[in-house]
Amino acid sequence: MDREGSCDESRRLFALAEYGILDTSPEGEFDDIVRFAGRLCGTPMAMIALLDDSRQWFKARIGLAMQETARSWAFCNETISRRELYVVSDASRDPLHAGSPLVTGPPYIRFYAGVPLISRDGYALGTIAVLDSKPRELEQSAREDLDVLARGVMARLELRRHVNLLESLANELRSSKDELFLSHRDMEERVREKTEAFDRIHGEFKREIAERIRQATETRAVVDSLPGLFYVFDTDWRFVYWNRQFERVTGKTHRQIAGASPLDFIAPSQHALLKSRMEDVIRDGSATVEADLLAGNGKRIPHFFTGTRIHMQGKVCVCGMAVDITERRRAEKALRLRDRAVRASVNAIIITDLEGKMEYANPAFERMTGYGIEEAMGRNCRFLQGDDSEQPGILSIRRAIRMQEEGNALLRNYRKDGTLFWNDLHIAPVPNADGEVTHFVGVLNDVTGIKTYEEQLEMHANVDTLTGLANRNVLKERIDHAITSAQRQRGMIAVGFIDLDNFKFINDSLGHNIGDELLKRVAERLASCLRGQDTIARYGGDEFAFVLAGQSEEKSVGALMDRILKVLDRPFHIDGNKLFISCSIGLSFYPRDGEDVDTLLKNADAAMYRAKDKGRNNFQFYTAAMNQRVTERLSLESKLRQALASDEFVLHYQPKVELASGRIVGVEALLRWNPPQGGLVAPGTFIPLAEETGLIVPIGEWVLYTACSHIRSLRESGIDPVQVAVNISARQFESSRLVDLVSHVLMTSGLEASLLELELTESLIMQNPEEVIRILLDLKEMGLNLSIDDFGTGYSSLSYLQRLPVDRLKIDQSFVRDIGADPNDAVIARAVISLGHSLGLSVVAEGVSSAEQLTFLRENGCDEMQGFLFSQAVPIHELALLLQEDRKLLMH
Repeated sequence: MDREGSCDESRRLFALAEYGILDTSPEGEFDDIVRFAGRLCGTPMAMIALLDDSRQWFKARIGLAMQETARSWAFCNETISRRELYVVSDASRDPLHAGSPLVTGPPYIRFYAGVPLISRDGYALGTIAVLDSKPRELEQSAREDLDVLARGVMARLELRRHVNLLESLANELRSSKDELFLSHRDMEERVREKTEAFDRIHGEFKREIAERIRQATETRAVVDSLPGLFYVFDTDWRFVYWNRQFERVTGKTHRQIAGASPLDFIAPSQHALLKSRMEDVIRDGSATVEADLLAGNGKRIPHFFTGTRIHMQGKVCVCGMAVDITERRRAEKALRLRDRAVRASVNAIIITDLEGKMEYANPAFERMTGYGIEEAMGRNCRFLQGDDSEQPGILSIRRAIRMQEEGNALLRNYRKDGTLFWNDLHIAPVPNADGEVTHFVGVLNDVTGIKTYEEQLEMHANVDTLTGLANRNVLKERIDHAITSAQRQRGMIAVGFIDLDNFKFINDSLGHNIGDELLKRVAERLASCLRGQDTIARYGGDEFAFVLAGQSEEKSVGALMDRILKVLDRPFHIDGNKLFISCSIGLSFYPRDGEDVDTLLKNADAAMYRAKDKGRNNFQFYTAAMNQRVTERLSLESKLRQALASDEFVLHYQPKVELASGRIVGVEALLRWNPPQGGLVAPGTFIPLAEETGLIVPIGEWVLYTACSHIRSLRESGIDPVQVAVNISARQFESSRLVDLVSHVLMTSGLEASLLELELTESLIMQNPEEVIRILLDLKEMGLNLSIDDFGTGYSSLSYLQRLPVDRLKIDQSFVRDIGADPNDAVIARAVISLGHSLGLSVVAEGVSSAEQLTFLRENGCDEMQGFLFSQAVPIHELALLLQEDRKLLMH
């Protein structure tokens, strides 16, 4: 560390000591803060850490066994250096921390987020931080909350610092007051004594001056014994008499004083004052003055001078004494300094008698309460409480007064205008010189701002900010409370999960602003359906959850669920849009379906998924069989992930035949799963789950690359390749890297872009038409072919269809299957063919399995077909044989 850095570190350590926290033990008052931080950020570990020159120790901690660590290991060391929020998402991958014993050993820290504790003077005293043994990210709201908590910690430390300072000032004030009182009393006693002695001597002079003139030696001995300065001078400002003490203090000889004027020993700036007081003595007989005596060492020593008019040697003279008042002046200065400090304090400071009546208040009291100091004097401090006297803190203050000891309490006080402010009150007894408590000093600190912050943080911790409903933390607490009540009363409760159907479609197509407004409207309708003792919460995303207390019959709960379904069935009018939404509801009952919060929520969630499986817009009560389906679902998801990692997927290819020539002109790549145990698994079994979990994205990348590589391998085998069509899912389209992915696959596989066709479903296109058109144009510029799959099953807008840069429409096999049996399907198929040709597009029919279907398609001008009539989907080596044989569709 350079010299400047060392100086800064020394000042930082001095600041720690000034705040009274250097090398101190943990304190309970900070435990709630770190517990709150962990709760807000969802981490098992949290701490308030301080650093000295060699180590890190904890002022408060949760989830951490150790009490201190070496500073070189500490994450907080980096946070203090940066002086801002410092986040490490995965410490094991961070070059700065990967080798730290805190990462490689207990507590195995992976995630860290800390905010420095910056003092008012700008020194980083320590940090407040949250930690986890798992890698993770910190949400923006949690970052803001952590920053607020850091300011809260510093506010407490600043408050403690000011309280300690004020208590120290109060002690010094008491000490100075006592010293000044003693000094004044002693001074008065001494002046009285000396004045009495002087009067005695002065009387003797006047009565016996003639008789005692010959006894001057004896008189001088008496005068010289006086501790102060004694002097006599005439109206011409010439010394007539003085004592030896005068010579010692002034440093002048007898001859020098005899030739000098009294003014020669007084500071020039005070000559006019001294002359004025001499006139008072001559006129009135006596006077006093405070002035600076010029001592022999050149110093100016403040003295208290007295003067009495006498007649001596036939002349009017001034006789008097002077006493050094340096110590008294020093005590008065210290007292004035303490008084200014008290008056300048931002905290209100008051002094009361033992009955609580105010005898002193500083200006901050008037600013804080609105009461003038004069109107507050003599009143009992209880007037600040108004009618709000039932407060726990009042009892602790009364006890401290009764026991004549220090006390502290947080009180609700009221200003003169009636507004509430939170008063963090500290009181301390004030003893007199004999140790008897005669007064109390109180420090009033307005902490209304801190209380407001705490209330805001509490609200963020318990309330969903979008809907105003309770959040999942509150819901779990309410469920736990309801379980406890039901146990006592041997009753039942119902716990439910609500998931909005097709909310994602509305959110993606109309935007998040409308989606958020819809969630708020839904929340209002749900809340209107429940009773006051019930709790409805937003659980996350488009999921809500609730607890119904005192419910014992499925019939009554079912009636309430029907009401919820009907309430949500009414349209929502938002920004000119008429929106319809439904929901799926699952319910579980205590104690039948579970005896703890997590089990009841898990089973309600399983019932909700069962409601979705049964067509949505309904509710289902939990049954034990549902867990089996959930288990199977989780097992399938796990196997899917393993299949992707173990290369268990294979591609089969179904030929597409040109109806005019009967030749194979393309193929569609179809995914199959070939697990080690058993035969091929059809895509309908696992594709929906892959879509839901997001696994479809890496699976889709594998399909795209494998299909391109296979077609490229046909050319390398000497076979003329054909165009391959690959299906693109909605999840893949949501990814911003689709265009880059296709470009990369074409480059790495070596396949020409003209031999790749991407198939998109009609419903995918209509989710966000403008964005889809932009991406399709980028893909088209690369030379790809594009087609719309399952055409006729969605709700395409012709205006958008005209703008789509596609080459083909594929008639969904549901319309082809019943061409001979259902006239409506034949009409739809004929219309799609006509529409496609009118737009200049080729038309492909899927699922052709009979000669009757083939004849219809030929007669109506369909361009291509695929289906079992010609070939089922086959592996790549069988496709190669079909192409080598140049197999054709029979034309008759």
